[in-house]
Amino acid sequence: MRKPGYLLGLLATLGLWACSSQPERVPGPQPVPAEATSARPSTPPTPPTLANLKSYRIAPAESRLRILVYRGGTMARLGHNHVISSADLQGQIWRGATAESSGFEMEVPVNTLIVDDNAARSEEGEDFPLNVSEDAKAGTKANMLRPTLLDGEHFPKISIRAIRITGSAASPDVVASMRIKDQTREIRLPVTLSETNRDLAIQGSFEIRQSDFGITPLSIAMGALTVQDTEKIKFRLVARVVPASP
Repeated sequence: MRKPGYLLGLLATLGLWACSSQPERVPGPQPVPAEATSARPSTPPTPPTLANLKSYRIAPAESRLRILVYRGGTMARLGHNHVISSADLQGQIWRGATAESSGFEMEVPVNTLIVDDNAARSEEGEDFPLNVSEDAKAGTKANMLRPTLLDGEHFPKISIRAIRITGSAASPDVVASMRIKDQTREIRLPVTLSETNRDLAIQGSFEIRQSDFGITPLSIAMGALTVQDTEKIKFRLVARVVPASP
């Protein structure tokens, strides 16, 4: 089974879910190194309102975020990997004359996350066979939203917000804060960016560990079938320029 590599490169995330609708919880696997840190992040900057900044709004219908969730344990063959998708991202991006004067803030609605869509699984390759049953999808989503995991009732959004941006305009190096439930951590987001007169296209990927956000990965059968602690989040954002106020 492929193990996800490190980049950016959550989402994502995040996909904290076993296949059974009511799994037994036991201590999760030992964490592996990740880009996310457990230190309390710096305070993100307030979005500037200076007239010389160019402002964009994320276009939800054209933007995508995916969380790749991998099975583990000695009985991993009895489970399956998941692709959790968001098609209704919300947020804004602002650009100044330099990377340092630019920034963004984004929210991922939790309760509308899509579980194991065939098109998404097909695009993610052979680790994600097609045609997961509807019952399995429903059980995975129920697990994902339960109070011990994402708790969609009380924490309906995951937020990601720039702390500092450096590097070139086409390939900036981003440090951001990511908030899942009541836990906030810093993540590093190497991204690529292309621009037209009115649009930005931004893509990248990164990894997080559930345990860094105070979440114990689910497992069943005394740990024989588990959800891996590390998950990969991939995104492609399209943002459109916001017309200046008259």
